[in-house]
Amino acid sequence: MAKRGNKKFCPKCGTTNEIDDAYCIKCGYNFKKRNKSKINPIIIILIILIVAWIFWRTFSNKSLIPTEIIDLVKNITSIKLGQK
Repeated sequence: MAKRGNKKFCPKCGTTNEIDDAYCIKCGYNFKKRNKSKINPIIIILIILIVAWIFWRTFSNKSLIPTEIIDLVKNITSIKLGQK
């Protein structure tokens, strides 16, 4: 919500409102109850899985990235470099 002097602009429709208005005069946007961004539950699940993976690999004395994946990346990289 942008403010200029004694006016404020509605973040939803852009209408100019008085600074003391609780609602937008055009679209009814509630200035007091602004939308708060919520973290997507999928992101939270992914973070939990990544942390669990790190703990599991650390406490089982294994590298964070399995050696099979490292070998695969090395093979793919060497094949691509060999073709150039």
